[in-house]
Amino acid sequence: MDINVPMTLLGGFVASVIWFTAGSVLYLNPFVARIYKGAEGSPGLKRWSNVPAYIGLQFVGILAQCLLWAFVFVLVKPVLAGGFVRTFLTFGIILFAVKIFPRFYDMWMQSTYPGRLLAVEFINGTVGSFVIAAVFALII
Repeated sequence: MDINVPMTLLGGFVASVIWFTAGSVLYLNPFVARIYKGAEGSPGLKRWSNVPAYIGLQFVGILAQCLLWAFVFVLVKPVLAGGFVRTFLTFGIILFAVKIFPRFYDMWMQSTYPGRLLAVEFINGTVGSFVIAAVFALII
């Protein structure tokens, strides 16, 4: 199997920028911001005094994940054969199944992370999985 490394890296980078932007809208909208504001005193939440550093680290984490998932996408793409919709939906389900659901379940079972925030993470993470999968299906 030949992997077009530059195109895979491009897809991963573009997906990270799009997910970072979409995630900003999903997490910083007034409804979700109120939920997070209400949970500020929770022992399950870390406090960041340096917001630019936090945002930068968030992007680095998103970039690392998107680059990794781009290479996984290239490996599984042949078995996802179909049109754009089938490919992005199938890979979105894969991302949800291996990334979002296990993390949600583990956090629910073993942490004091507030339930409302878990719900936000679950919903927004699921949306992000499909956004990333759509970008990959378009670019890679």
